Amino acid sequence: MTTGASKSQYKGGKINFKIKNLEIETGAKIAMLNENSANIIGAHPGDRLEIRLKGRTSTAILNIANFIKNSTLGLTRELTEELNAKDGEECDAEIAKQPDSLIAIKEKLNGRRLDYKQVYSIIKDTVEGKLEKNELTTFVVALHSFGINLEEAAYISEAMVATGERLNLKKKRVFDKHSIGGVPGDKTTLLVVPIVAAAGLTIPKTSSRAITSAAGTADRAEVLMPVNLDAKELEKVVNKTNGCIAWGGAMHLAPADDIFIKIEYPFSIDPLLLPSIMSKKKAVGATDMVLDVPTGENVKVRNKTEAELLIKDFMELGSKLGIHVNGAITFGEQPIGHAIGAALEAREALATIMRKKVEEDLLDKAISIAGILFEMAGKSDGKRLAKEIFNKGLAEKKLREIIAEQGGDPKIMPEDIEIGNYSESLVAEHEGRVMKFDNAVLAYAARIAGAPSNKKAGILINKKLGENVAKGDILLTVYSDVSAKAKEAIDYIVRNDGVIVAKGNAMLIKKVIEKEVKPSRFIFER
Repeated sequence: MTTGASKSQYKGGKINFKIKNLEIETGAKIAMLNENSANIIGAHPGDRLEIRLKGRTSTAILNIANFIKNSTLGLTRELTEELNAKDGEECDAEIAKQPDSLIAIKEKLNGRRLDYKQVYSIIKDTVEGKLEKNELTTFVVALHSFGINLEEAAYISEAMVATGERLNLKKKRVFDKHSIGGVPGDKTTLLVVPIVAAAGLTIPKTSSRAITSAAGTADRAEVLMPVNLDAKELEKVVNKTNGCIAWGGAMHLAPADDIFIKIEYPFSIDPLLLPSIMSKKKAVGATDMVLDVPTGENVKVRNKTEAELLIKDFMELGSKLGIHVNGAITFGEQPIGHAIGAALEAREALATIMRKKVEEDLLDKAISIAGILFEMAGKSDGKRLAKEIFNKGLAEKKLREIIAEQGGDPKIMPEDIEIGNYSESLVAEHEGRVMKFDNAVLAYAARIAGAPSNKKAGILINKKLGENVAKGDILLTVYSDVSAKAKEAIDYIVRNDGVIVAKGNAMLIKKVIEKEVKPSRFIFER
């Protein structure tokens, strides 16, 4: 029987190995031994190894892989870069003690509340790649199962901020807004930011890309301008224009959140909603924030009572973090405006802010949220002020300033924005009125068409709720760069009742004649 190492290699509990650079990235610090070598030092999968090389030390998670040769320690790129290790170099390794973060995860798994030191150890080790995916999954599921109180939510928020980048705008007050998502076509930020910035308030809007939707705010904005700004670039833009619309991921704000999202999404759970959002607001230095909570049947929050309770939680968490929070409960039963998908939405937002073709529901939502921010800043009749800034063209002027500072074309026009080459339309089979939209179905149909990776893909809605429809009228049109995808998206909308047209005053939504189990689509947006 062969062994991974001889006893002569021991040095007081340590053992020597030759390094093998595996040339792979895993997002964690992984070291690999074959089974024989692991047995020699009494190590098991998931144990921590302390590796020493030329005065440098790193702790790695052990995996067993029998393609690794005897007396060899395979290292992922994360470790070889940290240790500056080269193939064939000798290092020594020994079993390390269990990290405090793993002990804290076990505490949470047993239903206990965590203190800041425990939370920080978990978040820090998450960002530094010192926890395995199954260990992170255990933590997230434990949060979902046992819940987190506001004290823990504040600890998680603070730890997420402490382990990422922070903006330093040197402003006494910094304003922000956030929507918890769920409504297709919500391009409100593209209007709110320039309206608020035009009034002289500071609003550094960092946004996410789409997770389950057809477009995130960063995706929409990217049609008009670059959004991958680092912290220094963002600070420069904000100092010149009072505002920006950038992708938060490029600045490494609360980077632990991006890791947790990948674990939450497959399980359709969202236990980190509050600290995820508030940590990023804290990281940009926000002092005042409006939380937009769309409410309706096919969004995250179903009714006004749920919305009020959620806003209350955000207010209480905000008070612990030094952020003043107001809430806006908004109508979420249908898409905002007529466009869904990054390019279509950017075109629609630009046409609205230019006052060429104004989407009234989009405008009303934008000036309502901007108005709340103005009133938080001490200005009276905030909605009127927001509408005045819009009507005078100051919002458009400010948006173009922001576009220019972020590296886009300040002269861009709606017709300059390209959309999908192929289109398929859904036609009304009978007369009536639009009775219902299924937001989740429409969002997924846009993704079938190619969104969000293809910004030109999306849906243009012709008829909104309550509008009269004649037989043969176009209800909506799907755009894509692939003809088959456009057709598939239409078929999906039809099969899943994405839009329902009722005759006259008909009250029946759908007849169900057999058991029909359709999994609800999880809406996951940050």
